[in-house]
Amino acid sequence: MVRRSAALFLLLGLSPLAAALAGTGTDAVPFMKVDTGARAAGMAGAFSAVADDASAVFHNPAGLVLLERSEAMFSHSEWLEGIRNECVSYAHVTGNDWAFGAGASMLFSGSMAKYDRSGASAGSFTENEGFASAAAANRLGENMAAGFAVKGIYQKLDQESAAAYAADAGLLYHDYSWRFAVGVENIGSKMKLYREEFDLPAGYKAAAAWRAYDPLWVTAQVTQRPSSGFSAALGAEYGFLVRERDTVYARAGYLAGPGADAGSGFSLGLGLGNSKFKLDYAFTPFGDLGNAHRVSFSLRFGEDRDTLRSRDAGSGPYKKRYKAKGETWKEQKRELEKQDRRKTEERKRRENPYFTW
Repeated sequence: MVRRSAALFLLLGLSPLAAALAGTGTDAVPFMKVDTGARAAGMAGAFSAVADDASAVFHNPAGLVLLERSEAMFSHSEWLEGIRNECVSYAHVTGNDWAFGAGASMLFSGSMAKYDRSGASAGSFTENEGFASAAAANRLGENMAAGFAVKGIYQKLDQESAAAYAADAGLLYHDYSWRFAVGVENIGSKMKLYREEFDLPAGYKAAAAWRAYDPLWVTAQVTQRPSSGFSAALGAEYGFLVRERDTVYARAGYLAGPGADAGSGFSLGLGLGNSKFKLDYAFTPFGDLGNAHRVSFSLRFGEDRDTLRSRDAGSGPYKKRYKAKGETWKEQKRELEKQDRRKTEERKRRENPYFTW
């Protein structure tokens, strides 16, 4: 018999220890399959096509181009029996077609009882694991984007430790009403623990999001993992304007497949935010095992993308800053091009007095 928290680790797939002792294969650092951020968790992980906040570093790096301002996010998750997950991520907006991001996530198990093969107590052990990621995304025209991320991964189980590296990549199509995404995650080296080698939890994703009307997103995502097969998630998010600048968000989701085996598959979420900050919460029930709670806080700062683009346009090939407030970068660029054409026509008239239209 084992301590309940150790059993939870095995049931939820958060430790390869049992498989290592039994000589069977499983994923290393499987907590990398757990949803990062309360907003995504409240939508059951159906988030790769939405991915328009700093957690895009984890879900789909191509989504970094959707942010209007730079953003920092801090997330705390209380799992079961004291298991907790801490995350931090940052998205950096630029005045060109590039966006950048970075993030880190750590899982802490606390102390768990350890038993030998005969069932006798053998003291206690802890499992800590985590990764750090750096990402970049680029616009591929008006409605397309691509993103790429690299990760360094670490896992410590009892007295054993290991490290690995991996990469994520994603493509995103976006317009006002629809977003479509495909991506791969955790493609990299193996980790060796207890003389056994473990694959990383690689995944292949496809997702779609529909803005049914302005405050409502409906999302769907399918994920295939070589170690556990297919899972499917559905999610929704609705925003209620409660004051001139503040919005309350309600979220719900359902996950079907291997990732839902330890619980009902349902999740719920709430959020409150404005142009400067957002506070999100997600609740996931696991029946007799208990409940999981996640909280995220996001802070947006700096100038928006259009302002940065306008500044870059002013110092670029047009060599002129436009001070007209309220104009977007595209509007300013069109006006500059019109002025260039008028100057060209005037120069032609001066050079050739017979030149007329």
